[in-house]
Amino acid sequence: DAWYSTTGRDLGARCLIQYGRSAPPIAAEGRDFLSPAGLEAMLNEAAVVVCHGGPGTIMGARDAGRVPVVLPRESSLGEHVDDHQIRFTTRLGAAGAVHLVESEEGLRALLDRALEDASAFRRDPAGDAGTTSAVARFGELAEGLFSSGTSDSLRILYVGGWGRSGSTLLDRMLGQVPGVFSAGELRDIWQRGVIENRLCGCGAAFHDCSLWAAVGDEAFGGWGELDVASVQRLRERLDRPWSPPAVMSSKLTPRLDGDVASYVETLTRLYGAIRTVSGASVIVDSSKIVTYALLLRQMPAADLRMVHLVRDSRGVVFSWQKQVVREDGMGRDDMLRYGVASASARYLFYNTLAHAVGLTRTPSMFLRYEDLIARPEPALLKVMRHAGIEATDEALSFLSGGTANLGTNHTVDGNPMRLKTGPVTLRLDDEWRQKMGATERRIVTAITSPLLAAYGYPIGGRGEA
Repeated sequence: DAWYSTTGRDLGARCLIQYGRSAPPIAAEGRDFLSPAGLEAMLNEAAVVVCHGGPGTIMGARDAGRVPVVLPRESSLGEHVDDHQIRFTTRLGAAGAVHLVESEEGLRALLDRALEDASAFRRDPAGDAGTTSAVARFGELAEGLFSSGTSDSLRILYVGGWGRSGSTLLDRMLGQVPGVFSAGELRDIWQRGVIENRLCGCGAAFHDCSLWAAVGDEAFGGWGELDVASVQRLRERLDRPWSPPAVMSSKLTPRLDGDVASYVETLTRLYGAIRTVSGASVIVDSSKIVTYALLLRQMPAADLRMVHLVRDSRGVVFSWQKQVVREDGMGRDDMLRYGVASASARYLFYNTLAHAVGLTRTPSMFLRYEDLIARPEPALLKVMRHAGIEATDEALSFLSGGTANLGTNHTVDGNPMRLKTGPVTLRLDDEWRQKMGATERRIVTAITSPLLAAYGYPIGGRGEA
């Protein structure tokens, strides 16, 4: 598309916008995410670069011989945790290292000027190596000195508990909030994504998704450079329901020290790359199994917080008996199914483990699926406050009249509803009340009664019906 100046004159210039998780541009070419190599190529090709106030982005533009037009992120708009970008770019603007923009009118004026003559937006990368080095060093210092201390932490909101409890829906709804990245069940990224190349939530195959391609480049220099078979073996050895003691205390299992350290290092690179590529301040991981959460909390600078999501055990067990077809692979592929007794025992076991996370001093909150569906706004606001996300009514604008308008996501695994976009009616799934047999219901209730009572669900009699 042509780019029009503020005077309305068609100047015939190409405009490429990397829009991330925002709405795609209407009157310009758009890409959601460029790979590091793709971004470098575009910086070298562009006549003018417009970017935010991150030191890495600015220096990338300057290394490409451009004096970028910079719009720093503002904390008052929910764009960053503080205003260190404003303070940093003010210094750079005064030194002439960037064209600093402080208003929409200023941006329009600079773009019109650039379209007429782009020479003022170019520089000789070899001509001021000393200045470049000093500015880069200042950027490093500014990130540390001007930040609130939380911007360096890797904040992960972990949805714990067991499957068929509404975790994918919670993950997806939180992903609509600005600054939040909905990742799905990341514990399965190696098998479902890298190895099997199943569909990303955006509808593209994992290796065809531009975001995950960029994450692989950022973390490992490309997914092809990762020994995924070895990583998957570590995952299968360490991330098991019976391994929490081994994961929590190396003194109990010193022979696993090296394996735990290796896997945690790989996870650190993965999650750090997700934060860098997505630009999100919070990553939502709905993997649920507690062992994986215990591995995540060992990552350096990890700020792990958990939402323990539960659902009436009878609804959970009934759901695990249903035949659910995966829609993210080739051909027919049914999801796992469990019998009544087996599913009930797992419900009891996994949710009990989730309670034990509190013993590790990991901040945790409790949420019932039924309450999330009945009152989504207050439930989500509570979760957001727990995660350190700015809890405003505007952040929940995607909710309206019992409907959630869900946009494109990049989840790697989870319930098939992760592939759906558009309006989703928030309706309580209580099919079990009409279709679950009386004998099955009594078995589930008997096995899971300790947690049913603790969670406030009726155990029997008229209340259960």
